[in-house]
This record gives sequence, C-alpha cells and structure tokens, in this order.
Amino acid sequence: MGFQRVAKKEDLWSGEMVGLEVNGERVLLVNVDNRIYAYADICPHQKSRLSEGTLTDTILRCARHHWEFDVCSGFGVNPRNCCLKVFPIRVEGEDILVDMDDVSSLGASGDGDKEQ
Repeated sequence: MGFQRVAKKEDLWSGEMVGLEVNGERVLLVNVDNRIYAYADICPHQKSRLSEGTLTDTILRCARHHWEFDVCSGFGVNPRNCCLKVFPIRVEGEDILVDMDDVSSLGASGDGDKEQ
C-alpha cells in the first residue's frame, strides 16, 4: 500500500498528538515544533494506548505506568532500554501521509521534515 493520507496538517497543531486507526492499526501522530512523527499507538510495556498519555515538550508519557519516550527519536527516556515502533511519514502540501507497510522499532520517523 505504501504511503497513505491519514490527516491534514491543520488537524495536528504543534505540541499536539492524536491517535488514529489506519487499516485496522492504531497510529499515533505527534507534532513537535511543526515536525510530525508517527508511531504505533501502543506502549511497549503493557500495550496501552500512548494517545491516552501526555505530551510535555518532546516527552511522551504513557498514562498507565508512566513510561516516557522522546518523540523526536522514539527511544525510551524512562526506562532507556525500550523504543517505539515508528512509521515513516511524508508531508505533501497539507496532507500527512504514513507508510503503513514500513514499520521499524528504532529511531525517528523517516523523512517527516520534508516540505514542513
């Protein structure tokens, strides 16, 4: 399937996050300083939805057990030995596209800063 349109830039302001369902999969979009990141909307600890947590600056905190992640890299802050599953993203004009076929368990969200 490749890249699919999942939202518009106007739907996700800087400092916000939103959980979506795309092709039956939960996806979390996060906007930090007008750069957009896409992750699986699931905490690696006990599988709760990250979209129910809180975002403070670049730190995403899971609502259930307070695990913390750096949303700019996807790596764990507390604990450090974990990471989020990341989806590559692309912004074309006003559209946010996510590659649902290419999920990785390490690092930042692909080329999300192109055209932003």
